[in-house]
Amino acid sequence: MKSLRVAVQMDPIETMIVNHDTSLMLMVEAQARGHEVWWFTPNDLFYETGVVKARSRRVSVSLTEGAHYETHEDVVRAVDDFDVVLVRQDPPFDMGYVTNTYLLELTKALVINPPRGIRNISEKMSILQFPELTPKTWVGKDIDALETFAKRFDQVVLKVLYLMGGDGVIRLKSGAPDFREKASAFIAASGREPILAQEFLPAVTGGDKRVFVLGGEPFAALKRVPKEGEFRANLHAGGQAVAGELDDADRAIVAGVAPLLKREGIVFAGLDVIAGKLIEINVTSPTLAQELKRLSGLDLPKAFWERVEQLAR
Repeated sequence: MKSLRVAVQMDPIETMIVNHDTSLMLMVEAQARGHEVWWFTPNDLFYETGVVKARSRRVSVSLTEGAHYETHEDVVRAVDDFDVVLVRQDPPFDMGYVTNTYLLELTKALVINPPRGIRNISEKMSILQFPELTPKTWVGKDIDALETFAKRFDQVVLKVLYLMGGDGVIRLKSGAPDFREKASAFIAASGREPILAQEFLPAVTGGDKRVFVLGGEPFAALKRVPKEGEFRANLHAGGQAVAGELDDADRAIVAGVAPLLKREGIVFAGLDVIAGKLIEINVTSPTLAQELKRLSGLDLPKAFWERVEQLAR
C-alpha cells in the first residue's frame, strides 16, 4: 500500500485528552502505517473560486502525555491534495457542522465518514427509523402532547437533539407536580429545535453499551457505568468504561441498522445501547477506542485503517 496523505478535521490538537482521545489514536495508527498526518479545525476550511482549501498542519503524533504532537508545516492546501480526510470534530451538530459537510462534498478526497452520511444520520433523530429497536420515543415541542406521552411512564428522559456526551439530558418524574413547568422550561431553552423524550430505562443504572461498528459489521462492545447517583453513563458525565461483550441483542441491533450505515457509506459508527434498546447512532466522531484496547486488547484503529486503505485503493 502506498503512503497516504491523511488530514483530520478536528477540534484543536492541543485540547486532546491524550489517554482518551480516539482521533489521536487513529492518527498514531496512520503514522505507524507510514501515512503522512495533517490536521485542521472546521474553521480552517474555506472555499475560494472553485477550490476547497484548509489551513493545515503536518504533524508527528504520539500517545505521550505532554508531548503528543509536533508541528512540521503550517500551510494552506487544497483539500484535493489529501488522499483521505477524517471528519472527527465533536458536536454540537449545528449549521456550521452541516456547512462544512457541503464544502467537503466538493473535494475529490476520500472523506470518512462521508459528508452526506453525516448529514443524513442525525445521532438521536436517526433512531426514529427503527422504532422496533428503540425505547418508546417522542420528538416535538408541544407541551400538551409531551405530557400525554410522559404519563405512560413513571419517568422520562428529555434530550436536546444535537449535543453530545450527556449534555442537555435530564430525567423527570412524569407524575411530579412541577413536571409541566420543568418540561416547558426545557423546551424553551432548546430554542427553535424540537426535543426528544424517551421512557426512562432503569437498567441504565447498571450501565449502557457502546457497540463499535465497522463497515456495517459489529466489531466489539464496551460497557459504561454511571457514577453514584447519576443516570447518564457518558464518560463526559463521570461514567466509567468497563469491559463488555457483544451479545445477541447487540448483533440484532447492528443487523437492523446496517442497511442504513452501508447505504450512507459509514465506515465507523458507535451505537449506544441500553438493555437491548438502541439509543443513539454516532457517526460524527465515535469515541472510546483507547478504552476498548485497554480493556479488551481489541485494536479498532488497526481494523479501521485496514478498511480505509482498501477504500483508498
